[in-house]
Amino acid sequence: MGLFKGMKDLKDVTKQAKQLQEQQQAEQGFKPGMAGQFQQMGSMLDQTKQQLAELNDSQGDRGRLMAEGISGQGVIVGMGTPERGAQWFNLDIDLEVHVSGRAAYRLANQYLVPQSAQIGPGVTLPIKVDPDDQSKIAIDWDSVGAGPARGEVRPSAGGASPEPAAPTPASAAPADSGDQVAQLERLAKLHEQGTLTDAEFEQQKAKVLSSS
Repeated sequence: MGLFKGMKDLKDVTKQAKQLQEQQQAEQGFKPGMAGQFQQMGSMLDQTKQQLAELNDSQGDRGRLMAEGISGQGVIVGMGTPERGAQWFNLDIDLEVHVSGRAAYRLANQYLVPQSAQIGPGVTLPIKVDPDDQSKIAIDWDSVGAGPARGEVRPSAGGASPEPAAPTPASAAPADSGDQVAQLERLAKLHEQGTLTDAEFEQQKAKVLSSS
């Protein structure tokens, strides 16, 4: 008796699964039965092809930007949650973009990120910006420091601490350092990296010199 009851329950579950599948097909605009299943599979293949085409276009555009773009820095202001487990994953990143000779601006977009990249709010990333369209940028992941491997112990910052993320002119020169030469050297370095514009550099240099 138990065997027949089990077979009946299995038949009921199979029937319910089929009804649910047909309902989903109808909601998505597909025909019922096998014809609808083939339509559904074809649609899924089309979506996959489109995603691959978009990825190839994105990678091609990235190659062009890396070769022809203007060097700059992107400071991470905000970001989504990394999808760990894959070698590469898409991630929404909000960047504050700094390019020498241009005003800083914010740009939020989705980028393909390598699993090894060490990223987070406040991290500065080397980027390339399209000379004709500042909304198009490529992140130079080859120059971004990788995070520690699982179980690896490494110093927090070591001797290679990243530069501060795009300081404003008011905070570019430390007020309490008392070392005018060190302040001028730091300003010169920030100007060389493109963090400070020519006008900002001259303004801060004059402020340091006038405080002596």
